[in-house]
Amino acid sequence: MLMFKDNLGNYKLKIAFDFDDTLTDPLFFELAGRLISRGHDVWIMTARSSYEQYLEACQKFNIPPKPESERNVDLLEMAKKLAIEDKIIYTACEDKKDFFFAHGFDILFDDDAEWHCNPICEAGGIAIHI
Repeated sequence: MLMFKDNLGNYKLKIAFDFDDTLTDPLFFELAGRLISRGHDVWIMTARSSYEQYLEACQKFNIPPKPESERNVDLLEMAKKLAIEDKIIYTACEDKKDFFFAHGFDILFDDDAEWHCNPICEAGGIAIHI
């Protein structure tokens, strides 16, 4: 685990929550809020694409893009409620395992065991399938 200590010497975790069907569940939204209030470093790691990734795909396939205001509105609103709008990782449908280890997460909460949780656990990380 890559825990860090706060100014008082308390150990803290770096925790990622999947968005769709995980952080959108009121129970896990409340858990994220409680973890943040206790000083843990909470992030959103979603298989969605960012607006920049979306624009690249539109250009690649010669598709006219929709306005930025129509993309990820629900995700951005929830991140703002948790005050973590600068802590979002968009994997653009890539396996989350590499992102998990590259960003030094201690735990991932996700609703997809086969595609996301199992590969992280098999590689020595902690992913909790909800």
